[in-house]
Amino acid sequence: MHQSVADAFFPFTIPLEGRVNFMYLDVKSLVSTGIGNLLDADSSEHFGTNPTPLPDIFTLNWTDVNTGALASNLEISAEYTRVKFSGTSHATLAQKEAITTLRITDADIDTLVRSKLASFESTLQGRPEFSNLQNWPADAQLGLFSMAWAAGPLFRFPNFQAAAASEDWFTAAAESHMDDTGNPGLIPRNVRNGLLFTLAGWMAAPPPGTLSALVYDPNISLAENMRSNNFPIPLTLDIGLQTALERLATELSNPAYDPNGLDGVFGPGVRTALTTFQSDFGLPQTPGAKHVGDAGTATIDAIAAQFDSIGISYLR
Repeated sequence: MHQSVADAFFPFTIPLEGRVNFMYLDVKSLVSTGIGNLLDADSSEHFGTNPTPLPDIFTLNWTDVNTGALASNLEISAEYTRVKFSGTSHATLAQKEAITTLRITDADIDTLVRSKLASFESTLQGRPEFSNLQNWPADAQLGLFSMAWAAGPLFRFPNFQAAAASEDWFTAAAESHMDDTGNPGLIPRNVRNGLLFTLAGWMAAPPPGTLSALVYDPNISLAENMRSNNFPIPLTLDIGLQTALERLATELSNPAYDPNGLDGVFGPGVRTALTTFQSDFGLPQTPGAKHVGDAGTATIDAIAAQFDSIGISYLR
């Protein structure tokens, strides 16, 4: 992977997964630790059919939080079982921590994450559709590793895989969405992944960009990235339309166009701002819009025209 991607992986992933030095039950009722590192061989669809820890759990230096003593494999297994059947998948992080007695260090977490990332890279590169991974734009590499971190390196998204094989990054952006039903933690990851692949398309388009450069800056928030002017505004994404409306609210001195924040979620604030813009410009209104595709071509064209008139670049 590009060095920029290796450097970016931690600051990109930690805000999405957190950094946790104890065992916890994730939203799928699988025991995890670290930065979203799975420790559980059980089925996420059929809880308890194989309540067995992965071998990784015994490679970590678990210590007793009270005594500092190194835990035995028997104690590690007992902690896994306690967490596994605790019913805390939707509890607060503090509640999850309260039932545990073992801890690992930040150094252990870093080692585990780097090992997993290297393993994922090897697996992904071995898949035909990702065989040219090392030559991809940095944003596309990070987007792929992000998908693999959430869904595993053997994930099956046929349309995304076909787009990646042909390095059609704009199609890959549209097809990278993972099902976030009942898993709200995936929403910000989906938003960022779609943006990364869109930016990869921009970087790879003539004139060629520097493939090792990561346009998305993981050290700042999504909103700060979208306001940074480091890249064109991608109107084809929910976050792009949200950003465009906020920018128009400022440029046209019309606060009614402000979607009230940039998070990539197509919520009431975005819909109200969108329908106000549509009303002002005599466009068909879409009050029930759930994503940018529902806004209609005429609306996107009208927003693009406004951007042209004030000299702001954007992607179509």
